[in-house]
Amino acid sequence: MVAHDCPSDSLTRPSVENYSMGGRSRSSVKASVNANRKKSKKKGLNANRGGSLPSDPQEKFPQHTKPALEDNGLYLAESRSIAMYLISKYAKDDSLYPKDVNKRVLVDQRLFFDQDLYNRIFNVFRPKFYGEQVDTGSIDKVNEGLETLNRMLDGKQWLAGDKITLADYAVANSLSALEFVPESGIDPTKQPNIKEWLPRVESSHPKYGESLKELREGFKKMEQK
Repeated sequence: MVAHDCPSDSLTRPSVENYSMGGRSRSSVKASVNANRKKSKKKGLNANRGGSLPSDPQEKFPQHTKPALEDNGLYLAESRSIAMYLISKYAKDDSLYPKDVNKRVLVDQRLFFDQDLYNRIFNVFRPKFYGEQVDTGSIDKVNEGLETLNRMLDGKQWLAGDKITLADYAVANSLSALEFVPESGIDPTKQPNIKEWLPRVESSHPKYGESLKELREGFKKMEQK
């Protein structure tokens, strides 16, 4: 979770350290958690922005990825697990990540789906920054994932239940990466249910819109390098 731009009505107390490779994932945590906050005091550092790494980053965070969270001796990597933890422990209610097992398991399943979908999107997105060609097989796999997502939304307002959850924010955030590879021809809004769902998610909370803007600006900077 990115520690800058945190309003006074945010989550409580965890110390968040951001370093190593990242971009989309840290914005995913920020975007989803921003929508359901209590008070917090967070400190953040980002090596890509001139911060210094912890003295023992490999011991604390063997994956060496960001976002990475430290909270009273607990060390977590992976944006989805961080968001699940922060919401479960510090959010004002459980609407984004329900405590009810029957409701939560559906959110979990959608988050596992998001991991697979994002990996497919990454295989299309990554070559652009290395001057490589994207193979058509990777494009086909993303389109297959979008077709699945469209079926998940059939007759529904949200991905997991009758209210917006962490799953909606995570998947919508993954899809935002496709905006920067228009040459791939992949357009999520060609799927009717996704076309209706995306603006619904983006307008669900003002902080989410701010986080998406920050993410898009970050991708633009990456393109310019």
